Amino acid sequence: MATKSQEKKYQIDSFEFIQNLIRQKNLKKIREVTSVHYYGKKDGNDVEKIVVYPDRVEVHVWKNIDGNFVSVEDFKVDSEQKGLKWLKSRGFKEANIINMDYTEYGYEDGTIGLYTIDDFHKSAILNFPPNKHQDVEKVFGLQSSEVITVPYNKLMEKMGKLRTLDLL
Repeated sequence: MATKSQEKKYQIDSFEFIQNLIRQKNLKKIREVTSVHYYGKKDGNDVEKIVVYPDRVEVHVWKNIDGNFVSVEDFKVDSEQKGLKWLKSRGFKEANIINMDYTEYGYEDGTIGLYTIDDFHKSAILNFPPNKHQDVEKVFGLQSSEVITVPYNKLMEKMGKLRTLDLL
């Protein structure tokens, strides 16, 4: 059985170094996306959220394992309103709003994502089997970058930049 990929997130100041490596390695762009994420506000670092893409709305449930994130469930819903109702039905009274712009590139058996969170915070996400993160972070110069072990809504909250929607 294949090992399930995990997302490991890194805080970075600039995309320039990684983008140069992506060009040098001629990596294929998989997708470029702008989306809005509504995180259910909860204790702990597991995630239940809806993601509004330009062409669809999805529910994503992630489990935090040792600071990395593993997808445990995702499915489409008919609309943003139905997604917000789903969050409310799960007992959430408010949702944290995060805008994400990102580009993902394929590399070996995973992906490298360059993310801009809420128009200012730069982050790289490696989505690989857990035993591969260390090798890939060396290739892309991330070994000295700060690892983000909390969901982005909690990171924005720590920065005093969190936006919230009342679900009542």
